[in-house]
Amino acid sequence: MWSVIGHSKQKAYFEAVLRNGSLGHAYLFSGSEMIGKKKFAADLFKIINGRDATENNPDFKLIFPRILEGETKIYIDDVREIKSFLSLKPFYGPYKFVIINNADRMTDDASNAILKTLEEPAAHSILILITARPKFLLPTILSRCETVRFLPQQEREMADFIKHDNRKLSVEDLAFVLKLANGRLGWAISALKAGSLDVMKRSVDDFQQILKQGVFEKMQFAKKVYENGDYVSLAGQWLNWAYSFGADDEKLFKSLLQLNRLLSQPQFNHRLVLENFLVNI
Repeated sequence: MWSVIGHSKQKAYFEAVLRNGSLGHAYLFSGSEMIGKKKFAADLFKIINGRDATENNPDFKLIFPRILEGETKIYIDDVREIKSFLSLKPFYGPYKFVIINNADRMTDDASNAILKTLEEPAAHSILILITARPKFLLPTILSRCETVRFLPQQEREMADFIKHDNRKLSVEDLAFVLKLANGRLGWAISALKAGSLDVMKRSVDDFQQILKQGVFEKMQFAKKVYENGDYVSLAGQWLNWAYSFGADDEKLFKSLLQLNRLLSQPQFNHRLVLENFLVNI
């Protein structure tokens, strides 16, 4: 029934909800990035409606920031699209289903507009907001959604799944991936499918080396990382390395937390954020 790995408590909860006929109209799925929230939501749609959650399904809509098109926000036009979608009766049914991924990226106008949808939900509609940063959502939005929290998955469960699909992975490499994933199975699968294990190892090694260098080298490193465009992913890897591999520098760990928080917000100058971080550690 479920294709998503783990999250047994969340599965049991929704199975009970469906048995009791007490399905709500709005949910907030919160938890770390790439932990399985969106896949869980897609599974839930299939269980409820009996069809795959695809872009061609007339009862399903996925809204997200169009990063590949240079956008970092979800706009009021996206919410208007949701309202238009939900105004129609289900084609197959029984529900129309909307997932807003990275819901914390909604603009103020979009947030206020979606609030009206939450206050007056369309019949036979389910709205799921997905975020790793629920504090960035309006309190009034949070109060109108039932929150379902997704926690990091167990290493043993993750290891069994990863080993099944990556039989040639060494014990050392498996341990490295599990530590760096920090309970995010989706992240681990994505990293291994992309063949980026060696790249991740080099990025961690490069980061450890740059910590020992002077200001000029750090500025050059920041420039290189920024221009390569993968700095958000790298900053997450650095943080997981510091957390998982016993880096005992409290200042470094706190600085990495702050770095990741600032890089998650598009209004900041990310190159300057990287430079300030590296120069001051």
